[in-house]
Amino acid sequence: MENKTILEELLLKKSQQKKKISPVNYKKRLFVLTKASLSYYEYDKEVKTRRKKGSIEIEKIRCVETVNLEELTPVARQYPFQIVYKGGLLYVYAANEERRKQWLAALHKGNTRPLSANVFK
Repeated sequence: MENKTILEELLLKKSQQKKKISPVNYKKRLFVLTKASLSYYEYDKEVKTRRKKGSIEIEKIRCVETVNLEELTPVARQYPFQIVYKGGLLYVYAANEERRKQWLAALHKGNTRPLSANVFK
């Protein structure tokens, strides 16, 4: 039952800026949450194909929380949340407050240990 989908949705993801000269960009990705992992995919709606772009084991997630908005934030980026995990940070944007709360609750519930910004192994 580790691979049973808990939540699945197209969300906006901010680039992770792995290279210093990379521009900041935002792309729609299909996020899939299971008991074992949070994965995101490049998704072609017309062909219904998906290519995995990344995956985080649930046990490696250290913190999940809402993010304060920047000034003049576009409508598509009004509901951000961040996922801090061992090895990185993801900024994700939900379509509305209800969807953001659902993702936050599911990510907190799926993690067997308390999530805190102060817990890093």
